[in-house]
Formats: sequence, structure tokens, C-alpha cells
Amino acid sequence: MAHDAGKSLRNAVWITFAIALLLVWGIAEGGYYFTGIAVPIPLRIAIVVGVTFGAFILQGSFILIDKMSEEKPLSGHVRDTLGPDRKKSD
Repeated sequence: MAHDAGKSLRNAVWITFAIALLLVWGIAEGGYYFTGIAVPIPLRIAIVVGVTFGAFILQGSFILIDKMSEEKPLSGHVRDTLGPDRKKSD
């Protein structure tokens, strides 16, 4: 199961990277063609990397939320709590 989640995350990041790269470069070149305002290459790269890391974080959180629904609660009584709900055994 963990291997599937890693593969899914890897695929999502690569797909997002490719789409962001194409869109950012296309928008920057189109903007230069129509307005004459050039977007420098380091800024383009920073936008692509930012979008890719954002997708990485979001996809990772979706995978964690999915895995949370598969977990089963512990059965029985918990006796090692340190909170205020612990009864003092005298």
C-alpha cells in the first residue's frame, strides 16, 4: 500500500511539474509577444518550482487523509494516558 501512495505522489508531482512548466513558459512568451514585457528566466523557474511544491504538499495531505480512513481504532482500555482524565490508582 505504501508503495502505491509513493508512486501516486511521484506521478502527481511530475505531471504538475510538466503542466506548470508548459503553462508558465507559454504565458510568459505570450505576454512578451503581446505586451513586450519580458519575464526573466529565474522568475519563471521560481513559479514552476513553487507550483510543483504546492502540488506535492496538497497531494501528500490527500494521501494522508485517505490513509486515515483505513486505520482502525484500538480495542480495549488505554491505561497509559498522561492527561487529566487518568484516574489515580491509590
